Amino acid sequence: MKKSKILASIAIAVFGTTAMSFAADTDKSSSTDKLSPEGYWVQFDEDNDAGRGKIQGIIHSYFAKNDEYAKKGTLQMKIVVPIMKVDNNKMVPAPIHCDVCGKGEINGFKYNYTDPNTNFMQGLVFTGNLQPQAGTEEKGSKSVVYDKGGVLNPNGGETYNSKVQVQNGGDTMFARAYKGSGWFAVGKNAHWKRITKNQYLVYRQKCGFDSSKKDSPKHAPYLNDNGELINEKLFKECYNYDFGIQNPVK
Repeated sequence: MKKSKILASIAIAVFGTTAMSFAADTDKSSSTDKLSPEGYWVQFDEDNDAGRGKIQGIIHSYFAKNDEYAKKGTLQMKIVVPIMKVDNNKMVPAPIHCDVCGKGEINGFKYNYTDPNTNFMQGLVFTGNLQPQAGTEEKGSKSVVYDKGGVLNPNGGETYNSKVQVQNGGDTMFARAYKGSGWFAVGKNAHWKRITKNQYLVYRQKCGFDSSKKDSPKHAPYLNDNGELINEKLFKECYNYDFGIQNPVK
């Protein structure tokens, strides 16, 4: 599989096949249910490259409230603060737009990012239609597996099957992007770390933009309108930001 690394490593993952019952469409980002798949997650670079251990971005997972991208009630995810990717073994800012995303559908996850006025990397829904697989949970340790979805890699435009599972008592989202099925499946794993909604909001104020403000520039504060790096100090602060997560990459 082609190695790609943007925020979301976008090799994200998800898992299986069995009966499913869609969850209620209330956002549990602040839920006391530690194994809830809804919430905010830090994606660290897990590859052995120049960015290893650095922050690639923040992901928000939630149950779909409509059928825009996939069936209502299924789990989907979007990039809420894109930070960096590795290009030629050098950390560079994530692009402002997903110019390679295009339009398509995979496993019931459909998307259309052909409009340059709306295809911003921040806010990009990149995986969806993830469905709970009955009997795959481990009480107190792991949630059910959410599988049968699709994922779009905004770094190159490729699509994959996807599955995810909350692990480590709720602290980690295991994500997998893969091709094939069963023993013949090949893919890439990621392990995102949970943060609170308040931590996300503080981080977004520093390293992202507020999409609810019409006059807000639609890019990170360390970039100009052309996506060029103009504040390297702030960029470094953003990919080195301390969320208090111990050993985020093993």
